[in-house]
Amino acid sequence: MRSSKVYLFLFVAFLFSLKVKAGDSLSVVRSIPMDGRMMTVDDLGNVYVVRENNSLIKFTDAGDSSTFYRSVLNGDIGSVDVTNPLRVVVYYPAYSKVILLDRMLAPKNELDLKKLNIVGNACVALSADGNLWVYDKFNVRLLKINEQLEQIGESNDLRQQLAEVPDPVHMLERERKVYMSDSIQGIYTFDQYGSYINTLALYGVGQLQVFGTQVVYRRGDTLLSYDYKKVTDNVMMLPESGSEVISAAVSRATLYVLYGDRLVLYRMPQEK
Repeated sequence: MRSSKVYLFLFVAFLFSLKVKAGDSLSVVRSIPMDGRMMTVDDLGNVYVVRENNSLIKFTDAGDSSTFYRSVLNGDIGSVDVTNPLRVVVYYPAYSKVILLDRMLAPKNELDLKKLNIVGNACVALSADGNLWVYDKFNVRLLKINEQLEQIGESNDLRQQLAEVPDPVHMLERERKVYMSDSIQGIYTFDQYGSYINTLALYGVGQLQVFGTQVVYRRGDTLLSYDYKKVTDNVMMLPESGSEVISAAVSRATLYVLYGDRLVLYRMPQEK
């Protein structure tokens, strides 16, 4: 797993070192007609797309559809966390439900967050220890819970630590840190125990990826990488397709772009 993380870090560094437009340096692996509204990728190169009909479809890094999942009982999918591809976390905000899926997207467990008095549009992410992080917007706390809905950790009341109350849109854990992006206030970071560390001054960030000290996120038709240790940033133009960019992400040697009418997988050039 460590070698995989190192590979991802080097890939991102190389990808953003390219000085030409992505369209001139990346080759198309697969272009799939798609009415997707949300996308994420795992460390193995699989890509997961939520379609307009609320189905979740998993594709391999070659663009082959491998399996899908759909529920008509819980409303629209709000987020999908594939940090661990063997334990996919699907969150349904309308009913405050979390569904845990296996690698074939078969349901393994269902958690009702209303039993913890968490209602509305919370943020949910998988923890490295197999538990879940949940940001409770009403009580302004970051909680860690297990599958039995037992609380095993929490932050302080963030209203006492921060000048503004966070209103995050995305959250993930990477290498013993939790990153919670608020498109207005920046990216809040916490340690593995839920204690607040600091806020990265990156604004307008929705979904994000983290590789080592690099934060990767999309803004419009560009993909940006910010290294918060070196305090440097890089920008890469996404390939044009004549359609709106919905989402973009990187994994292994592939750039994934979800456009308004298709999913396109681009292979990066080999480093010489």
